[in-house]
Parts: sequence; structure tokens; C-alpha cells
Amino acid sequence: MKKLDPPTCTASRLFDLCTQEIADPALKACLEAEKKLVEAKFIDYETHSGTQTWYQLPRVGRGDKDQVIVGSLTKRELTGLYTKGMVASKGDARKEYDHIRLIARDECPYCGGCGEMVVEDAVGSLDHFLPKSRFPVYSVLPSNLVPACDVCNKGMGSSFPTDPNLQPLHPYFDAPHFFEQKWTTASVEEQNPPMVNFGVSPPADWAEKDKQRVAQHFKSCKLSGRYRSKVNSRISSLVDQRKNAHRDLTVAQFRSGLRDVADNPNLPINGWERTLYHALAESDWFCTDDFAD
Repeated sequence: MKKLDPPTCTASRLFDLCTQEIADPALKACLEAEKKLVEAKFIDYETHSGTQTWYQLPRVGRGDKDQVIVGSLTKRELTGLYTKGMVASKGDARKEYDHIRLIARDECPYCGGCGEMVVEDAVGSLDHFLPKSRFPVYSVLPSNLVPACDVCNKGMGSSFPTDPNLQPLHPYFDAPHFFEQKWTTASVEEQNPPMVNFGVSPPADWAEKDKQRVAQHFKSCKLSGRYRSKVNSRISSLVDQRKNAHRDLTVAQFRSGLRDVADNPNLPINGWERTLYHALAESDWFCTDDFAD
């Protein structure tokens, strides 16, 4: 739910860098010999990215790691190019891996910054938008590698929908309206302390396919519960401010302060903060209640 610029490293260069890290001379020679065939598959990915039709790309079955995928290269060899040639590298391939992880600037693009990107000094993980277990030829394709928090990475799973209406949002290639128009919503329950429930409500003029895609994305990333878990401390702080530091503000002034956050362009428009503050600003009850004990 946050648009990102694609990695700057070209597919050809990253493939070469990862190949250089392979210790087995025979496998390295095989990778070099089959590079043109792999690059043709990379072009297929870019073509389908232009039309958001990744679901049409051929996938392989689960298991059978020795299945030949392209040329003479097997599934094991192609996925190993990522784990051994990139992740385990101590050279330039690893530098590119780390660079892609930094693109998100510690804010997961799938959940709009809801998930923790920094764990024990590690800057997030990389998600294979098309899972390498089903699309091994794209294991080291830069535009298939998306920085993500651990929850979203796991939420995407090791499969990919065959239904175009269920494809997750691609931070690099999807249409601007997914990232620039509001489609998350929240409702405030009138109780003390207040309860907020999150959901999806895309613009009415969107195509039905796009409406289904954001609903599925919201579900896959488990955003309803994850957003709700973020709001309790924030609402408690706002209630405390309303009873103390902001007690002399008029309803209009208090509502205006909430709207300032709801309209903050520096926060993801469909992230939990802007969605929360929008709901609070629209709630007459929240803006007028004195929350007296």
C-alpha cells in the first residue's frame, strides 16, 4: 500500500553477480550458458508487470527440486542462485540484496508501515512477489524482490493466485490509484475506552477487479487485526490529551487537529494512522465526548 521505485540494479547484472558467487565450476558454467534463456523469462515478467497479469505466467509444481525449468537449469539450481549466490554472498550480490531491503526505508509497502521492519539490526526481509518455489526462474530478478516485514512476507505465502482478482498489490508496478486513493476504512464504537474496527471500502468508480484485489490484499496481510492492535495506545493518549492538555479546545479545533493527521501526505494514505485519524475526526461522538470517568 506504499508505492516504491523498482531496484536500480539490472536483471542481467544481478544474475551475473549471483552467478559469480557459485562455488561449483560446472554449475557456474551452466548458469552462464543458459543466461540468455533466463533473461527471456525476465522480459516475460516485465511484460506482464505492465498489464498486472502476473497470474498468467507459467508456474511449476510443488516439490521435485530437480525438475528442469529453463534450458538445463533445475528448480534447485535457480532457487539456490538466490540463497547461495545472493543471500549468503559476501560480495556485490549481497550488497544489492541489502540495497533492495533499504528501498522501503523501514516502512513495509504491503501493510503501509504496520509491520516491524527492523529486527535485531536486520533491515527487514525480501519477499518474492512471485514465490520462488512456484516461479524459480524469477528467484534473483530484482523487480520480483520486494522489501517486506516478516508478517506480510509470510502472509503472502508460497503460492500465487490464478484468479486475476486476487493478485496482491505490487509496490513497484501496480496502478497509482491503489496508492493514492483511500480504500481502507474504520468505524469507531462508542464506548470507553473507544474501540476501532478496520475494513475495506474502495471508491465506487473503481473496477470490480480492483475492489476485489484490495480486499484480498487486506486479508492476506491480516490488516484488520494488525491495525486494531496499533490503535489502543494511540487512542488512550488522545483521550488523555482531550481531558487535560486539549480540554480548552473547541470541538472544531479538536476535530481539525485529528484531520491534520488524517490528511498528512507523509503517511501512507491507507496506513493505520491516517485511517484511524480519519475515522476519529468523522466521529461526532469522539470529538464531543468529555470521557469523564
